[in-house]
Amino acid sequence: MFHKNIYTLSLLLLFGPQVHALHDEKLDHFLSLSLEQLMDLEVTISTDTRQTVAKAPSAVTVITEEDIKATGATNLVDVLESVPGIHIRANQFGFRPLIQIRGATATQTLLMVNGVSMRDLLWGFGFFWKGMPVSSIERIEIIRGPGSALFGADASAGVINVITKAASKISHNEVGVRSGSFDTDNGWVQYADSLNGVDVGLTMDFFNTDGHDPQIDTDAQSISDRRSGTTASLAADNAQYGWKSEEIRFSAAYSNWRLNLDYAKHDDIETGMTGLGVLDPITKANDKRINADVFYNDSQFHPDWIVDAELRFQDYSYSSGDGFQERPPGALSEANRSGIINQMRSAERRVSAEASGLYSGFQGQSVRLGTGYIWQDLYQVEQYVNFGTGPDGEEIPLGSELVDLSDTPYAFSPEKRRKIYYVFAQDIWQLASDWELTAGARYDHYSDFGSTFNPRLGLVWQSTDQLTTKLFYGRAFRPPSFQELYASTSNALPNPELKPERSETWELAFSYRLNSNLNFGMNLFHYQQTDLIDDVKAPEDTVGTFTNIGEHTIQGIELEAKWQLANNLRISGNYTIRDQDDSGFRAFDQPEQDAYLRGDWYFLHHWNWNLQLNWIGERERRANDSRATLDDYLIVDTTFRYFPGHNWEFATSIRNLFDEDAREYTSPNIPEGLPLPERNFYAEIRYKFHD
Repeated sequence: MFHKNIYTLSLLLLFGPQVHALHDEKLDHFLSLSLEQLMDLEVTISTDTRQTVAKAPSAVTVITEEDIKATGATNLVDVLESVPGIHIRANQFGFRPLIQIRGATATQTLLMVNGVSMRDLLWGFGFFWKGMPVSSIERIEIIRGPGSALFGADASAGVINVITKAASKISHNEVGVRSGSFDTDNGWVQYADSLNGVDVGLTMDFFNTDGHDPQIDTDAQSISDRRSGTTASLAADNAQYGWKSEEIRFSAAYSNWRLNLDYAKHDDIETGMTGLGVLDPITKANDKRINADVFYNDSQFHPDWIVDAELRFQDYSYSSGDGFQERPPGALSEANRSGIINQMRSAERRVSAEASGLYSGFQGQSVRLGTGYIWQDLYQVEQYVNFGTGPDGEEIPLGSELVDLSDTPYAFSPEKRRKIYYVFAQDIWQLASDWELTAGARYDHYSDFGSTFNPRLGLVWQSTDQLTTKLFYGRAFRPPSFQELYASTSNALPNPELKPERSETWELAFSYRLNSNLNFGMNLFHYQQTDLIDDVKAPEDTVGTFTNIGEHTIQGIELEAKWQLANNLRISGNYTIRDQDDSGFRAFDQPEQDAYLRGDWYFLHHWNWNLQLNWIGERERRANDSRATLDDYLIVDTTFRYFPGHNWEFATSIRNLFDEDAREYTSPNIPEGLPLPERNFYAEIRYKFHD
């Protein structure tokens, strides 16, 4: 089916209308931009108004399509590891990537695609989130620091906005295929045309892999077996992490209007292990996400006004298929002959509308005012189990058939709705030729817990021709999830009286351009969280209840450098130090230090070589964890790209070149940690269609 899809799409491009490519036969890679051009790239993520990276009142990183291609990255999460302050931690459940910024947990990161939050009501980025293919990405804009004054919920530690090609501008038609280790196959198409004044864009990506399936010598069931004298554990065995995906994105733009339609689906998702750390060889899960967005922009509305409006719809659903195997056959009792099974399905919708205006009638100022509404509906919750509490409140005997908990108080969540109203304001004020102040705030009212107000301030000073100094302050929040508000689990009880988690951040940043070929950056940050949510257990309780109880402080430094040694050679890198306090909310799964180094060499007329080194420092253990400190590791990736003519492009990439035995942080239930992928490679072919 995969090969048939790619063949059909290739014929569509070959015989369909063509758009003229905007690039010549030279390699379109990151070296085509000088350091000055990089600093002059325009972003909207920092102020919702176009500004250059140099003047943006935040610690901003922009990653372009050609930059991504040069590194050989195939997924969004591969790209984000190169950003200072960001650490991607793979979770044992489904090898799900968790995006952690500046020492905070992944729940404090807001991920958006074309301005749409990817966070759902229950599970964060989605229960089976796998990142997204780079073939559909035009650029990535990243804020390290608070963003709730503009974007609302979850933008506490940072904001990532992925702009897709279909939603932006596709410069040429292209078809590509990639094949590599772990029986991985990938194919994609991008297409654009103008039909009767309507600009249309289309990207499609099809992917399947068996996954790297790491060996797990001891799992949580092994530990349970030793305590109870049973032999139920499936370890030592491989955690299976295969999956398939298809993604289709379409856009149509006419005059002041744009329509975006997105469809993304994952099938045959192997979760490998449960959240508790028990090997699960049977789960074949799936999910589906559909988005439909309409945008209106009128830059000629009034000499002093630009108006914007948007209407968005999203439907997200997931299913565990035949169910998660929470425990293998024989666990807990001989009566457990088929394993402890948990079938879960849920679906939710979100409708949002926003209108804003940018006023430039004041001398040296740009004022944006806006308001919006979000309606979220968790409209389907189904659960079938053969363990725990049944719909009648009685214990389900081990070995029973599956029992339907749907529409009972014992399902993993009730079906609920959430409504959000918000207003925001922002003023960008040019105080003097070398001083610019950004001030803004946003007020959100939630139907289930009340209101929150989040201001921000950013002062940018062009200190000298070579030095730019920035000072930022911002407040942000994370609303309690439906799981924390309403869902009873074996680990914790809900609390409908929860308040949002809150944070305050101070940041001082310097950017120094020694000359046109050498640039340095330094960011100092102080990040304080309050009202953190945790499950609190009284001495007489068997499970805890979610409560706003904690505070946590993180401070650190991020260093960056870019050096253009020659027209065809560039080196860049960054180094991050995170200093967390010793509260119970310290993220032990994140390193105190990490570093990244990259080199790009256009060494022959038709060849480019990219080399990346990603070092992750040691990770300490909790006081009650007797295991040794988790070792640091160094992953080296290299990619060669060859473009012999006007249309063809070839690449090969080796990931983890030196086959480093890298391990991800896990709970003591998986004593040796989670092995990351061993050395692997792929080969790639692209064909660009030109007039």
